[in-house]
Amino acid sequence: MITKIQLTFVLLATLCLFEMAANSHAISEHPVSIVEADVYVNRFKTTVRLKAFAEDLELLQGVEALEDGFYDRDELLDATQDHAQYLAERVEFIDATGQKMKPKVTEIVDIEFPEDSEIRSGHLMNYQIGFTLEFVYEEPPEFITINQRMVAEGALLPSELKILLKQAGSDTPYTHMMKPDQPETFRFDWDKPVLSSEASDKEWEEWFADQRQKTLGITSYSSVYSFIYITHHEVRHEVLIPLATLATMIDFEQAEEYFLDIPEQDAACKKIEALFSVGNEVEIDSVKVKPVFDRIDFYGLDLSDFAMQAERRKISMANGRVGVIMSYSTKGTPRDVKVTWDKFNNAVKTVDSVVFAFDNVFKTEFTMFLEDNTYHWTEPDRPPLPAITGVSSTIDAEAYQRPKLNIPLVSAGISVFGLLILIGNVLVGGRWMVALLAAATCFVIAFFTAPYANHQIDHPFAERKKFDLPETEAEQIFAQLHKNMFRAFDYHQESDIYDALANSVDGDLLRRLYLDINTSLKVKEQGGAVSRIDEVNVIEGQKSDVELDDPDQGPTFGYRAKWDLTGTIEHWGHIHQRINQYDAEFAIELRDDAWKITSFKVVDEPIQGQVKTSVRTF
Repeated sequence: MITKIQLTFVLLATLCLFEMAANSHAISEHPVSIVEADVYVNRFKTTVRLKAFAEDLELLQGVEALEDGFYDRDELLDATQDHAQYLAERVEFIDATGQKMKPKVTEIVDIEFPEDSEIRSGHLMNYQIGFTLEFVYEEPPEFITINQRMVAEGALLPSELKILLKQAGSDTPYTHMMKPDQPETFRFDWDKPVLSSEASDKEWEEWFADQRQKTLGITSYSSVYSFIYITHHEVRHEVLIPLATLATMIDFEQAEEYFLDIPEQDAACKKIEALFSVGNEVEIDSVKVKPVFDRIDFYGLDLSDFAMQAERRKISMANGRVGVIMSYSTKGTPRDVKVTWDKFNNAVKTVDSVVFAFDNVFKTEFTMFLEDNTYHWTEPDRPPLPAITGVSSTIDAEAYQRPKLNIPLVSAGISVFGLLILIGNVLVGGRWMVALLAAATCFVIAFFTAPYANHQIDHPFAERKKFDLPETEAEQIFAQLHKNMFRAFDYHQESDIYDALANSVDGDLLRRLYLDINTSLKVKEQGGAVSRIDEVNVIEGQKSDVELDDPDQGPTFGYRAKWDLTGTIEHWGHIHQRINQYDAEFAIELRDDAWKITSFKVVDEPIQGQVKTSVRTF
C-alpha cells in the first residue's frame, strides 16, 4: 500500500525527471552560442554591432561560479574584455582578395548587474553583452565575405552568427544565419544600392534584372550552380562550386590555411576529377558515358564571367570558386538523356540546375531529401543535323575545255628517223635506192603506229568555247557553297568537319580553309574557345574575274562577297556573341559534275566586332 507521502515523492521525482529531459532536449536542439550581428556597410567603413548572451562567457571564456553559487563580478567584467578580442578574431571580415580585414574594438557593453546583488549560477542567459567593431578601408568595397569561427570545445551543436546587414543608402537588410566555417559573400553596388522597402514591385523587378545582368546570373557566392547543355554532338555539365564547399568533399594540400596556391590548385584538379568521375552518372540513349574534363578553373570574386580566361593566382579558401566543365560525347543527336547528382553533404543539401536542351530551357533541383536525383530529358522525335550536300551540275564540262591536239610520239619519232636517213644520204652521197627503201619502211611503220602512245596538248590554233554563267545562277551556286562551308562547323569532330567541307571545297584549299575558319571562330577573351556559328549573312556579292592556276581547266567563275559571321560561346547560362565582317574572293570550278570552291583569297582584313555578353532568360 502506497502512502500519500510516498505518492507525493514519486510525483515530484517524475516531474524532476521530465524537467531534466526537457532541459536536455533543449540543450541538444540549440547551438552552444547565438550571436547577433548588425552590420552597416558604408563606403569607407563597416560598423558591426555584436550582441551575445552573457552565458558565452561561461561557454567560450571558461568563467565558473564560485562555491557559494554566484559569479565573481570582476571575473565577468574581465572575461567580457577577453570576449571582445575573441569575437574580433573569430568573426572574420574578408576582402575580395581573400585578405582578412583588421577590426578595431570601439565599444564594449558590459553586463548590467542587478542592484546590490550578484548573478546566480545558471542565470547568465538572462543577461546580454555587446561589442562594436569597425573596419576601415580606402575604397568602397564591391565584395565583403563574412566567416565565423566561434567553436566551443566539446559542443554538440555549433555556434551560430545571425547576420543582419545593411548597405548605406538602403534600409532593406540582408539576413543570414551562419555556422562555423561556412562563409557568406555579400556584393555591393554603390551606383545602384539595394532599394528601400517602399520601392514598387516594378522597381524591384528592374533592380533584380540589372543585378542579374551585372553578375551574369551568378547572384549567390555560397551556392553550387549546375548548368546542363544538350546539343547535337554532346551533353555538357558545368558545375560552379565555392572552394569552401569543395573543401568539405576533398582534402586540399595547403601551405597557407586561408589560400590555395597555383601548384596546389594543379594538384587539386586530380582530386576534383576523381570526385566527379565516380557517381554523378550521365546516360545518353541508354548508354552510360564517362566525362571528359574540358576545364577546371579557379576563380576569385573579381571575375563574374566564368567563360573568361582567369589569371592564375592564389585563391582565397573563403571566397574562391571552382568551375568544372565535363563533356559527354554522343553518337549523333541525342534523344534520351539522364543526368544524376549524388554529391551531397551538410554543406550541399540542394543544387539548383538549369537545363539548356537545344532551344528549350528547363529548371530542376537536385536535393538530398529525395531518393532519386536523376534529371530525365527525352525527345524521341528530335531530328538529326541535316545532311550537307554538294551543288551538282548538268553542264558538260568537256564542251568548255580547250580543244586538244594529239601527237603520236612513236610514229613521229619513226618518221623523223626516216627523214634523217634521207638527209644523211644526201650529205654523204650514198646510194639512193637503199636510202629511199629505208625511209619508206620508216614511214610505213610510222603510219601503222600512229594510234599508239599519243600525247595531248592544247591546240595552239583552236579557240576555247567561252563559259558564261548568268549572274543569278552564279549567286545561287555561291550562296549554297558559302552556306555549306560554314555549316560544316556544326559538327564537332575534325574528321566530320572535313567530310562536310569536302562537299563544297576541293583541292589543297580544304585543310587551309578549315584552319582559317577555325582560327576566326576562336575568341581570345574566352581562352581561345571556339564559338558556334549562329548566322552567316551575305551583305553583298557579285561575279568577278579571278586568276586561276589553270585557266583552261573548264567551267569556272569568280565571286567576290562581303558577309557578316555571327558566332557565340555559351557557358554558365550566359552567351558571348561576336559579329565579324569578312571580304573575300572565291574561285568556283566544276569538279566531277559538282561545283566546288577551289580558291579563297581575303581582300580586306576582317573586321572583328566587340564581344557582347547576355544572360539566358529562364
